[in-house]
Amino acid sequence: MKDIQAEIEKIPNYLTKRNKSFQQIIHEVQSRITATANATDRLEELRKIAILLYKIMILQPYNILWTTYLRSGLGELIILSQQQQQQQQLLYSTNIPIWPKEIKTLLQLTNETNENEIYFNFVKKQLDELDHQLKQYQTELNIKANNFYGYTLTIQKILETYIEQNLQSFRMKIEHQIELIHYDYHIRALQLEIFRHKPNADQVCVSR
Repeated sequence: MKDIQAEIEKIPNYLTKRNKSFQQIIHEVQSRITATANATDRLEELRKIAILLYKIMILQPYNILWTTYLRSGLGELIILSQQQQQQQQLLYSTNIPIWPKEIKTLLQLTNETNENEIYFNFVKKQLDELDHQLKQYQTELNIKANNFYGYTLTIQKILETYIEQNLQSFRMKIEHQIELIHYDYHIRALQLEIFRHKPNADQVCVSR
């Protein structure tokens, strides 16, 4: 959470006052607003709104990532319909609770009798903090938007599109992490199925 918080608080260059691309976006937004206040004040308020949108759009992928960790640990990561199961003819169960290696690396438990509970509580706590921050920023955004005369969903969409374009590499990174969680889950589920059949030493070596 400290790393996530640090990333949120570090305002990117593309949202700074001197960034030319951001200046163009603000100019486009201002052209849609009736002049009722000092231009400098409106510029700063729009920037604050853009920063709140940025923080929300950073937290949302992290929320999805940690939800994926939780679903994996609860055995709810792979949800297949009966038809899909028949089509794929999986040779192993996909409802086994498997905590991702990232979570195990973070906690580094050693032979804990209640490790499943520890993993669950840890991940749930992170998710609760992410949800709390998301709600907090969303509330702040609603207040600023409601107090900004002339602010519309169209204006918000312009700001979101601009931020989204600059967050593509970040989103791809998170999506890749989620794909790896799914990939590792299938591998470990298959390994557990192999060990369930009590393989000999050669078979164990092949499965690894």
